[in-house]
Amino acid sequence: MENRLGQHAIVIGGSLAGLMTARVLADHFDKVTILERDEIDDNPAIHKSIPQGNHLHALLLGGQQVMSSLYPDFTNGMDRLGAVRFRAGIGAAFYLPDGKAYSVLGSVRHPYDLGFDIFCQSRGLLEHCVRQCTLELTNVSFESGCPVQSLIYEDARVQGVRCSRPDGGDYLSADLVVDAGGRGSRAPRWLRNIGFGVPEETTIGVDFAYSSTKFRIPDSYDEPEKLLVFNGPPPDHPKGAFMEEIEDRTWHLTLFGRFGEYPPTDEDGFYAFAQALHTPKLYDLIKDAERVAEIVHFRFPTSVLRHYEHLTAFPEGFLVLGDAISSFNPVYGQGMSSAAMQVKALQQLLTERAAGSDGLDGLAMAFFPKAAEVVAAPWTLAANADFAYPQTKGERPPDARESRHYFGALFGLTGEDMEVYKLVAEVFQLAKPLSALREEPLRSRVEARLRS
Repeated sequence: MENRLGQHAIVIGGSLAGLMTARVLADHFDKVTILERDEIDDNPAIHKSIPQGNHLHALLLGGQQVMSSLYPDFTNGMDRLGAVRFRAGIGAAFYLPDGKAYSVLGSVRHPYDLGFDIFCQSRGLLEHCVRQCTLELTNVSFESGCPVQSLIYEDARVQGVRCSRPDGGDYLSADLVVDAGGRGSRAPRWLRNIGFGVPEETTIGVDFAYSSTKFRIPDSYDEPEKLLVFNGPPPDHPKGAFMEEIEDRTWHLTLFGRFGEYPPTDEDGFYAFAQALHTPKLYDLIKDAERVAEIVHFRFPTSVLRHYEHLTAFPEGFLVLGDAISSFNPVYGQGMSSAAMQVKALQQLLTERAAGSDGLDGLAMAFFPKAAEVVAAPWTLAANADFAYPQTKGERPPDARESRHYFGALFGLTGEDMEVYKLVAEVFQLAKPLSALREEPLRSRVEARLRS
């Protein structure tokens, strides 16, 4: 195998981050084994250990681009499975307190083609598509019902994992172990157990909760938008909803609220919450529609960022990636795309290592700063939005006030200049760097608007 870095790699976690990680490792290892603790069938299903899996999921453009680069047939696969496409800037509508718009704060009041497609689908369908694409690789295997208990650390490096395998085995050896186990990652505990320091954490107390269900789309519904957002500007509107058309002519509806104003799970309370929103639009759409799923609830109290990039020592043969590094407030839909972009950074690093002489030595210490760069933009965007609510807990950035004013003026420009609107959309879709919003000549235009 050209570009070979080792014989065997293990990925802990068989969700999206783990699947994509296995895909890039397959280019450099003779064999890659994915160890997933849940029992996973070969169909679009939700992981039992991912409670938010039943709620609405958004794949941003940045994540879609990475998945398309990893899997050339990705978008065709999504189409075949029944995912619903819509044109960005046209197929999503925002119902605000002052009326319908086509941007989140209402500066754009008419549809405008932003030049790219967005997919709407259940989390199960998206993960099934990526799993199918990954397991087409002959050197990748997937073991479900296989929880990992600990790392095997010997001779100054991680040599594998102890696990409970369906075949009765209790350990697997490997040249590299990657923890893509999500927000509940045990990596900090494992690091402590083998004598290493654990990463510092930045937390933001968002106190967010959501309740979701699904409806059969009535035959009478003929509006063009596929994604409907019901929200209002902070801090006066802590409640809202998202509803999108997914596979099988179904609406997936998620109600959300903050700071104790949580959507309920009983049917009467769920409908009452929808009816009490700032617009009657949502309730009018669902009141006579057939509900085809249970109402499920999930609370997300805290966003967490683990600073692995600050560690001065880390075990060789081990790596952490995805939500195990950064777990965002889900309302912004950044998690899957952030994980995909971290995988892309790992792919680039592995390619460089395979072409050089370093091999796997120092891989984690080289990767974590790159992952931190990837995470910085979505974390900053989410934090800025969360801190617009005074009840949010956490250390506010020193430039929070300046940023709030700057972005307010920037969003005002999007209603006047469609190129600015397109740029802002691409940045918030994680397809362009956050720094692009402060480059000239745009910066001077925003500052002039602030002075006017």
